[in-house]
Amino acid sequence: MENKLNEELNELNVLQQRLHIFDTQSRQLQLNIKEIDTSINETKKAKGMVYSIIGSIMIPKDSKTIISELEDQKSKMSNHLKILNDQISKLSKKSSEIQDRIQESIKDEKSK
Repeated sequence: MENKLNEELNELNVLQQRLHIFDTQSRQLQLNIKEIDTSINETKKAKGMVYSIIGSIMIPKDSKTIISELEDQKSKMSNHLKILNDQISKLSKKSSEIQDRIQESIKDEKSK
């Protein structure tokens, strides 16, 4: 019984580590999406020449092209964020189930 409890504790620990990593990635994606939104809005307001940074150089581009590229990036990031949030939800549910089993095992051990 103690072996099973240790296995479940280890599994819970691994799940919580993964949840932490996924949560960090999710927050980073959310920040990136906000940055892209800001860039889109600023590009729409821009009058005159608009530049895009590629590597270490800036090149002039049509604002419509830049907006299109930014919206494409935003769409890809939003899709990735959705998938990541689905994973977080699944892992959270599984983590909760394991916690319940662990608590039940501890109660059973105490009642003996």
